[in-house]
Amino acid sequence: MTTSSFTVMTPTDLPISVGTPLDGPSKTVISDQINAHGFVVFRDYGISTAQDFHGFIETFDLPNFTYTESFSNAVRHNRTSRVFTANEAPPEVEIFLHHEMAQTLIFPGQLFFFCEKPAEKGGATPICRSDLALLALTAIRPEFVAKLRALGVRYRNSMPIDADVASGQGRSWKDTLNVSNTKQAETRLTELGYSFRWLNDGGLSVQTPALMAVDEFGRGRDVFFNQIVAAAASWANADDDPEPRLCFGDHSRIDTADLEAAINVSYENTIDIQWQKGDIALLDNLKVMHGRRSFEGTRSVLASLCSPIARPALRL
Repeated sequence: MTTSSFTVMTPTDLPISVGTPLDGPSKTVISDQINAHGFVVFRDYGISTAQDFHGFIETFDLPNFTYTESFSNAVRHNRTSRVFTANEAPPEVEIFLHHEMAQTLIFPGQLFFFCEKPAEKGGATPICRSDLALLALTAIRPEFVAKLRALGVRYRNSMPIDADVASGQGRSWKDTLNVSNTKQAETRLTELGYSFRWLNDGGLSVQTPALMAVDEFGRGRDVFFNQIVAAAASWANADDDPEPRLCFGDHSRIDTADLEAAINVSYENTIDIQWQKGDIALLDNLKVMHGRRSFEGTRSVLASLCSPIARPALRL
């Protein structure tokens, strides 16, 4: 079934059997939809548990990217070796559009979501075609986009000493960096080219090296690959960490009007996945951003990351 903006596949369209790897023609059918829309939704495949979801992912034969290996700031908990909870921020907290882990040096090429339980109200997953957002932003803010292309962007965030489940960025610095003490944290950040400062409460303020904000990944079509929208819209400062969450790669200031324009054009090029129980979505992380609408009641959406991609920092 094809909507005006994306495809919902059912077993009638494409049979998929857990335990049986997808054949070449089946992969081509899925790739055609991903190439056209950046994502595809699978519905009515009888997936009801984390273990079922794990098995469904395995049929695609994509490399696993464990959450422990990642540099993500969100609090999540593993259900299987490749399935974990999506961002566990409270229901009233909106998670703004972003490319998964685009603020880090390693990120997934694809990600899966599975709706274990839809919310009573709200809780949709917005999806934005970043190539379209970039075209729209370039039309109204050409100088901003040109500067992003030339200088990239640096991100700053505050990692708490203990996990903060009330925050969309509440993962502790020990878990984020996969270390057990401050010396190990400092060594890891130095190796990665991050700058850092310890906060009064034992938390850690870190700033990334300069990272690409626009890229085409060898595909011939540029995308707005970054976390600028999420950072500008929602990343909070710690009490003793007043520096801006974003700046250009040369440390110069980004104008607020430019950030607002980036937010606006991204949401203007967004469509929502309205979840049904058992739905699975496969996203091309190099083409689309995603987020989470606020919701009421309980909601359980699980996630899985695939095909880790590493990149160097920009040299300015």
